[in-house]
Parts: sequence; structure tokens; C-alpha cells
Amino acid sequence: MRYLTKVIWIQGLLDFALSAYFIFITWGLYEQTENIVYTGLFVGLGFLPSLLCMPFFGVFVDRYHKKYLLLAAFATIFITIAAVMICFDDLSPILLIVSNMVLQLCGSLIRPAMQAYISALFNKEQLIVTFQKSASYTIIGGILGTAISSFFITQAVVSILAFTIINAIFIALSLLWRLPKDKLVIYRSRYSIFKEMRAGFTYCLSSCFFLQLLIIMMIGQLIYHTTVGFLAAYTYEVLKSNATLYGLLEITLSISGVLAGLLGTKYIKNFKQFSPIIMMVGLMLSLLLLALDTTIAFTVIGCAGIGFCTTWIRTTFQAIQQIATAQQYHGRAASIRMFFNQGCIVCLTPIFGVLAERFSAHSIFFLLASISVIGLFLCSTQQVRKQF
Repeated sequence: MRYLTKVIWIQGLLDFALSAYFIFITWGLYEQTENIVYTGLFVGLGFLPSLLCMPFFGVFVDRYHKKYLLLAAFATIFITIAAVMICFDDLSPILLIVSNMVLQLCGSLIRPAMQAYISALFNKEQLIVTFQKSASYTIIGGILGTAISSFFITQAVVSILAFTIINAIFIALSLLWRLPKDKLVIYRSRYSIFKEMRAGFTYCLSSCFFLQLLIIMMIGQLIYHTTVGFLAAYTYEVLKSNATLYGLLEITLSISGVLAGLLGTKYIKNFKQFSPIIMMVGLMLSLLLLALDTTIAFTVIGCAGIGFCTTWIRTTFQAIQQIATAQQYHGRAASIRMFFNQGCIVCLTPIFGVLAERFSAHSIFFLLASISVIGLFLCSTQQVRKQF
């Protein structure tokens, strides 16, 4: 566990920078256009390049040194955010959407590479604790990024915000440089990238258990990212409030995610095989709070429930997937999971944006609550419950 502190700082600083950037951009985009369709395009199209490249990323992660891939992705994020923050006043909504595509593309490489890299640094017995602890403490970075960004937006001090975000990424990049190169033997193959990619899909999709995991995590990711993406419009349109309340709701999502990671292991021990069912029920009820009520108190409770349940679902099932996956497929298994996650987001969030513009932001949370019923059904199957 000697490298856990550095891993936490790296992920925390990156989450801090990306959260602060995301709050600033989504609020600025909606304030500039006053059109929720752009919000749907920003969230949905942001994942499109990642969706196309994700299957190849898994092969790269399995074939090459994870640390070098991470360094390349972090450097690209640093350059992109620096350019956008410096030239923000001169950028059109289309360029902001393109910048989000670049960031999501890098993030789609970072996630499978980081998970495979962590699997190389730590023993299998330590993975669930490592994933949950790193998720909990790094979400704190997201909380701070959200709080600081919403404060600076309210005060209209963009230059200080830009300086803070850019420096956070630079420090994370420096810490990553100091970590050791992968110790595990790099998987080499005489087959082409396309054959290796197809082998990864065959490995993941031939098992009913893996399929159930993929769908459950896909639902968790869709609900989380849709909630984050549409909260600005929900705050502006439904709650009739400002960036301060928006930041508070985003912080609530993050804080509840920290609690999910810190209490996750204990929660599983207490509730065992019923824990995923309880989490899905809690998620559905939280979504209905945002769909049925417009009071700030219930909105905060709903956001807390969404953050807690989605974080628990994502971190726990990701760890289970990594443990159940053969070593040579770690990168491809993670990238295929993200391929389905992001494919779902790309396809549905632009539709959600159109529906929200035509009806209201309430309709989005009604739809998400309906989708969570599918996750509840899958979590109740014997194959999933016996893992707990």
C-alpha cells in the first residue's frame, strides 16, 4: 500500500481540476446560450470520440506500459484546459463542446489505464479496499473543485480559477511521473489489434455474469453523468436559483459519494447479498424526489441519494469486475465496460436534452427513475447477489 497516497493525490487533483472546469463550462455554456439542448449536446457528444476509440484503448492498456499512457493523457488534458481557460471569452459553444470531447477522450484512456495500473501495484486482496478508498478520498478533490469553481463564478474571478485549475493538473502530472513503471509483464500478442479487441469483447460478452455487471454499471454511469450534466439547467429553470445553489447541489453529490466509498466495505459486511438491491431502490427513490418535488430541501436529499448510490454501484462493481477478470484482459475489460457506459450516454443524453427543452427538466429524472428499475431487477438475480 506504499503507493496509495500518491495515487490518491493524483486522482484527487485531477478530479479537482476537471470538476472545477466542468462547473465553470456547463454554467457558462447555459448562461451564454440559454438553451438546454446545448447541455445535452455537451454531455452526449463529449463522449462520442471516446466511444469510437474505447475498444482500442483496452488493447493499448494490455499491450503497453500503463504509466506512459497515463502521462500522455494527463499532458493532453493540461494543454486543452489551459487553452480553453485562457481563451474562454473568444470561444464559441461548438469549440467548448469540442474541448469536452478531447477531455472525455483522455479520461476514457485514463480510467482503464489507471485501473490496470492499480491492479499492477496492489495485491488482489487489497483491490476492493483500494478502489473504494481512492474513490472516496479523490471525490474530495471533486468537492473542493466544485466549491471553488462555483464561488469564483459567483465572484466573476475567472483568472484565479484558471490559474488554480491549471496548477492542479500540473502537480498531478508531476506526481504521476514519480510513480514506478508497471511491474507486471506486459502482455504481448502476435495478433492484430482488431483481433485482440474482438477477443476482449468475446471474453466479456460470453459470460452472463459479466453482461449483468456491464448493464448495472452502465445504468449507474448514465444516471450519474446525466444528473451532473443537467443540474445546471435544473437549478436555473426549475429551482429558479443561481450558481451558488448549483455548486451546493454538486457538492452534495460529491460528499455523498465520499461517504459511499468510506462506508462501502462495512455496508457490504452488514447487508451482504441484499446490498445491491437496497442501493438500487435508494437510487430510484432519490431520482423521484427530483422528479416530483421542487423544494430545495428535497432536491438536496435527492442529490445526496443519487451521489451515494451511484458511487457505491460504480466502485463496488468495478472492483468485482477487476477481481473476476483474467490478468491479460484487465485493460480490455475496463475499456469495454466504458464503451457501453459511454455509448449509452452518447445515445440518450442528446435525446434527454430535447425532451427537457420541450417539456421540463423534471421529465429527465422520471426517465432515469424508470431506467433504474432495470438495474433493480438485475441486482436481484442470484448470480449478482452471491458475489456479496
